[in-house]
Amino acid sequence: MLEIEVGFDGSCPQSPDGVRREGDTTFRILPSWRPEPGVSEECLGRTTRLGFRVRNSGALPVAATLHVDWQYDEAPPDAPRSFQSREHYMSLRDFCVAQDPGIPEWRYLMADVAGSVATLRLGIEPGVTEIHWHPPYNYARGEAFVADVRGQPYTSVEHLGQSQGERNLWLIRIRGGSGGGAPFFVRARTHAYESAGSYMMEGMVRFLLGSDPWAAVARRDYEFFFLPMANPDGVHDGMGRLTAPRGSDLVLATPAIEDPAYIAMMSAVERIRPAHFIDIHNWQGKFSDGLLGMDPARREPFFHYMPPAGREAKRWYIRDPENVAGPVPSRETLGRYCRRVYGARAASFEVSWFGRSPADVRRFGADALRAILITNAAPADPETI
Repeated sequence: MLEIEVGFDGSCPQSPDGVRREGDTTFRILPSWRPEPGVSEECLGRTTRLGFRVRNSGALPVAATLHVDWQYDEAPPDAPRSFQSREHYMSLRDFCVAQDPGIPEWRYLMADVAGSVATLRLGIEPGVTEIHWHPPYNYARGEAFVADVRGQPYTSVEHLGQSQGERNLWLIRIRGGSGGGAPFFVRARTHAYESAGSYMMEGMVRFLLGSDPWAAVARRDYEFFFLPMANPDGVHDGMGRLTAPRGSDLVLATPAIEDPAYIAMMSAVERIRPAHFIDIHNWQGKFSDGLLGMDPARREPFFHYMPPAGREAKRWYIRDPENVAGPVPSRETLGRYCRRVYGARAASFEVSWFGRSPADVRRFGADALRAILITNAAPADPETI
C-alpha cells in the first residue's frame, strides 16, 4: 500500500487534512489546504504551491493514480481574478515534476486535466518519490547554501535577524576590492512558491565567486549584497505568495508592515543604499521569461549579451519602468522604491520553469548578471571606438 507524506519543509499541503485516500493506490491532493482561510494566493482555489511525497514500502513498483485537485471553482467571491478562466488556470497546472528514489534529477510528468483536477498516473518505485509543481528549493536548502558560501574568498555572511516563525534571514556580501564599490542589492524568494528565484540566485553567486573575467571586474568595481531568502516562513510552510495564510506580501516596500522579515529587509536596504537593484522571481507561464523595469536604453545591449531565450522555447515579456517623478503610490514595490529614493538602476526577472532543470535556471541567473555587468561596462556607441 502507498502512503502520501506531507508536513515536511516546503510541502503543500502541510497537513494530512489536505490528502484524501480514494483507494489503495489512488489519492486526491488538495494544494489549497491551509491551516486557516487564506487571502491572495493562499485562498481556496487560487494557490500557486504543490509538494508531497509518495512512499512505497513494498519491494516492487506500484501503479498510482494521483488526482491533484486545485479546487478552482470552489474559490470564494473575493478570490484573485488573475486568470481568464478555469481553463487558463489549469493550462499552467497540467504538469508536475518527480524525483524518483536515488535519482537526483527531476523529470516532468504531464497530467490529464478534467475541470480543475490534474490527474497523474505513474509507477512508484520502492522508496520515496517526491512530486512538486516545480523543482523545489526549501528552507533547509537555503540554510545549507548560506553555510557553504560562508568563509569562501570574497564573501561574508551577516545574520539580519529572524522571521515571525523564528527562521533565519541572511545577507551574503561579495566584494574583491579593498574599498566599497557601487552597491548591488539582489533579492530572491520574496514569494514563497517561486523556487526559480533561489536557483537563479545560486547561479549569480557562483558566477561572482568563479574565474570568469567579468566576475573579477565585478568584484573589483561593485559590492554585492544578496538577500537569498526574503520569505523563509512562507517557503517552509508551503505558502504560495505570502508569509502565512493571512500574512504579508514582501514584494512591497510601502506601506510599511509590522513583520520581522520586512523590517530586517528594509533595514538592510536603507543601510546599503543600492545603486543597482535586482529582484528575481518566477511565474507560471510556460513560454515567456519576464524582464520588468529595466530602462529601455539598457535593454538592447542586455539582450545582445544575454544568450537567446529561444534555445529553451521561451520569449521575452517586457515591461517598462514606472515613472517615479509623480506622487508616491500607496503600494510601492521595492524596485520602484530603490529607483525613487536612491536613483538605483533596477530590474526584475520572472523565470518560466516549464521544461527547465535547476541547472538551467542557475545558468540563467549567471547569464543574466553577466549580461547586466557587461552592459554597465560597455561604451554606449562601440562603433566610435
